[in-house]
Amino acid sequence: MGLISVVRFLAPYLPLLPVEASLGCRPPGPVVPRPRDISRHALFTQATNKLRDALESVLVGDLEAGWAVENTSFSIGLHDSETRILPGPLGAFSVSSALGDATVPVWEYHHLAPTNTNGTKDLTRHSQYLVGSVSKVISDYILLRSGLDLDESVVVFLPELASAESLIAWNDVTLRHLANQVAGIPPNYGFSEYYYLKDYFESLGFPHIDDEAYAPCGITGLNSGCTREQFLKGMVEIHPVARPAERPVYSNIAFTLLMYAVGGQTGRNYSELLKTYVSIPLGLTNTVVSPGDDSKAVIPPVDNSWGSNYGDNAPGGGLVSSLSDLSVFIHGILDRSIFDSDTAVHEWLKPTSSTGSLYSLVGAPWEIFRAQNLTPDHPHVVDIYAKGGSAYGYQAQIAVVDEYGAGIVLLTAGSTLASSFIYDAILNMIVPTLDEIARIQAIEGGYAGTFVVGPVGSSTASSLATNRESERVTFNVTVTQDKDSLVLQCIERNGTDILASFQEIWSVTIGGFLALTPLKARMFPIDIRGKDSTTMLDGDERNILRQDWRIEWDLAPNGHTDLPGAGLSAGNCLAWTLTDWMYYGSDPIDRIVFVLDAGSGEVIGLEIPYLRSGILQPAKVF
Repeated sequence: MGLISVVRFLAPYLPLLPVEASLGCRPPGPVVPRPRDISRHALFTQATNKLRDALESVLVGDLEAGWAVENTSFSIGLHDSETRILPGPLGAFSVSSALGDATVPVWEYHHLAPTNTNGTKDLTRHSQYLVGSVSKVISDYILLRSGLDLDESVVVFLPELASAESLIAWNDVTLRHLANQVAGIPPNYGFSEYYYLKDYFESLGFPHIDDEAYAPCGITGLNSGCTREQFLKGMVEIHPVARPAERPVYSNIAFTLLMYAVGGQTGRNYSELLKTYVSIPLGLTNTVVSPGDDSKAVIPPVDNSWGSNYGDNAPGGGLVSSLSDLSVFIHGILDRSIFDSDTAVHEWLKPTSSTGSLYSLVGAPWEIFRAQNLTPDHPHVVDIYAKGGSAYGYQAQIAVVDEYGAGIVLLTAGSTLASSFIYDAILNMIVPTLDEIARIQAIEGGYAGTFVVGPVGSSTASSLATNRESERVTFNVTVTQDKDSLVLQCIERNGTDILASFQEIWSVTIGGFLALTPLKARMFPIDIRGKDSTTMLDGDERNILRQDWRIEWDLAPNGHTDLPGAGLSAGNCLAWTLTDWMYYGSDPIDRIVFVLDAGSGEVIGLEIPYLRSGILQPAKVF
């Protein structure tokens, strides 16, 4: 088959890519390796000092707070994915221990409002707050741990919903739909009725209604909380908000149904499920169903719901927790230990539906914010996997910034305005700092530089076996870092410019059906590492691990047209479909491997598998 025939054969199997790839079209994940040991880095210390100074300036009135400072207490914890040792009463122990105190924030800040008269007088990381809808994250975690088939219809577990009279197609609603907020069911049952405002509604022109028009349970000021039987009967009578899987619809009652399903299969109520799957395995001593412990509580001097009995609504918003407990939980996500595999954590963090915004996605039950302007010196999208929660007098916010292996816990009691202002300040001061630390450490760790074949006689010296002879092969590979990412600047093999050769290959293969030209070879790490092994480098045995990276090309569109709408679809980022597309001798041409010292994490070499390079060493060692 001739070359042109091959190109025509392959064309139907490749996507149409009218897109200019750039850092804005990079694969999701870190741009450079995640920062390490941030608590010891001078830039992190400077950023947290500035954050502390800003908070204290607000508290003393030198800066406008935007909330009632005298009535508002709060706790902040910043986290990374690294394991630290904390001395305890039984000696030193690590975060892998079941003892919750083992995980501490890399930075924390607490403020107890001066007008607090009830609850704790000593606000620490162990103090208890209501966390509102952060409870949904815990409930989804219980569901995932339970082993139930998420793609089964909810009626398999709750046959009471299988009524021909139901307005909602419960047979089509799966546990996954409920967990992902795409079941299309209402947010609440009963709770959304403001019975105490009945007369006020009428004064505004609403018609008079009798009490019989309200739901038979769950109406504050009218009747008691719902029993399980009443709740499920109500689910047959409520109206759908959307079709299942059509679009996200925020729902508290989804989590009541989920815990009914898990409870029915396990024979445990929600408090018992919480202990079985969360509190005992993770060592969380302050995460309980409301009401919590008054002596540990942060109780604001404003109207609040501390001490409330949420009943069967607890799975969606009725948990009490503390900074220490949520630190353990967030750390388990960051270091991938909260599930039995990295894959399970990656899957949990993935979005499952979109919203009408370019910057907001929905997960299980993550509220994923695709921040556009957090790293102004190195502009790119930063994905923040977050969940907010509210209860009367309380706001809570947790966030995983996985690109940097970082997490945030913010708990407030008092003004409802404080949480969003403080959270934005944290993101503004901390995220760009983590980005800068990661880029500095990439340079210091040896990722950028020139890599060459080791000395003659070294086990890393490359050779090419041919049918005629064995010849020594020379390599010169240069990796640089621009304002956006690492760039594979040069690959020379025996004096030949391999990147230029690649562009020629592109022109007669992919370029035959895609009007795009590759310009710059950007490099991005992926979460794939080989097992530790040993190798000989310059006569010394070294313990090493191999870290995979992939090349993503900046692509320039070819051609020009005077037709209207030219370039309209350029923002449709489809460059990801070219990953791993071209091979040479069973090795992908876009795969680069850094060789790290297994102990220090320092780069001690680089491999280009498709060129059979062997381990190329940093030029500075010669």
